[in-house]
Parts: sequence; structure tokens; C-alpha cells
Amino acid sequence: MMRRLTNLERWHQRGCLPWRLRFSSAVVFGWVLALLLMPRPAAAHREEFPKRDQLVVTPDHVTLTIEYLIPTDEEAAVLRRLFDRDRSGSLDADEQQNLLLYLCTQATAFLRLSVDERPIALQQERSQLLPLSESKNPLMAVITLTAPLSLKRGRHHLHLVDRHKDRHILVPLRLSAPSIRILSPLPPLPLVNEAHPLDLQLDRPD
Repeated sequence: MMRRLTNLERWHQRGCLPWRLRFSSAVVFGWVLALLLMPRPAAAHREEFPKRDQLVVTPDHVTLTIEYLIPTDEEAAVLRRLFDRDRSGSLDADEQQNLLLYLCTQATAFLRLSVDERPIALQQERSQLLPLSESKNPLMAVITLTAPLSLKRGRHHLHLVDRHKDRHILVPLRLSAPSIRILSPLPPLPLVNEAHPLDLQLDRPD
């Protein structure tokens, strides 16, 4: 004896649904679509300037100090795991040094300095990885680069290009020039990248 089809089964075979069910399906679809289109919660706060430069120019020397920050705990944790070669859960001295070398390379990859259109070869004087403790805090490398200068009496032009690996992030630069006059107008805190290099007109008085 054949089983009688229910109304819902007959509607399904005919390829149609009564308006009440069509309306209910449309409402459910609308709610799902609305949930998908809802704005996601705001991302965790990120450091506005994860790279910062400090430039000191004297008549016979130039020093550039770079603070290069890995701004989130998550990114720092990933790097610690990558450089933990023996999977011990902590970085030994060699692993810390390898991580520091990697960060130094990242920090200086886009750096260019010239004086009077002559490239200046900056040499690394020292570098440090902070914090050295095995904590969950963000990592920071501090790199100091130096080069000799020979600024004679008169005017000179200094040109510096630097940027973060993310080209949209600007790099703030603090500037000090003992015994030299800075002729170029500057904002209180210059911000540089490839599109906005630092161009300075300098004057060495008697």
C-alpha cells in the first residue's frame, strides 16, 4: 500500500512552496546576509610608528639610530618560534643573534644617505635586541649606524631616504646637528618614506 504524500512533499515535487514558507526562507536568508555584512570588531591597536629614526650630524660624523619594533605580541611570538631552531621553547644566545640580524636587515633594507650627492656608506656600530627575556612582549631592535664626514665651511645638502617594509607606514625622524645650522624649514617631527625623503640644506659656519 502506497504512502500518501504530505502537502510539503507535493509542493517539493512541483517545485513550489506556499507563500508562508517562501516568506520564512527569505527572512532567514536576510538575517544570514545581514550577519555576514555586519562590521567586524575593531582590530587590536597597532603601533602607529613601528620604525623610528634619530639622525645626528656633526661636521666630521653622522650617526643614525633606528628603533625597529615588532608591534604585536602575535608577530613577536611567531618570530620567536621561527628562530627557536632546537624547539626548546626559549632562544639561546645564537638564536637571539640570528633574530637580531634578521631584524637589522629588515630595518635597514631601504635606507639611503647622501651628502652633496655623494653616497654615504653607513656602518653598523652596535645593535641590541629588546627585551632579552623570554616574555610575550613585542620585540624591538635598536641599531646604531655611523659614518665619517668632512663638512667644510659653507653650505651642504643632505638627502636621506628610509621607509618601513610596509610602504604606507611613515617613519618619524628626530634630528640633531651640533655646530651646524639647518637652513631648511622642518616640521616639529619630520615623517619620511620613499616618496617623502629628508632633504636638508646645511651650513657650517666658521
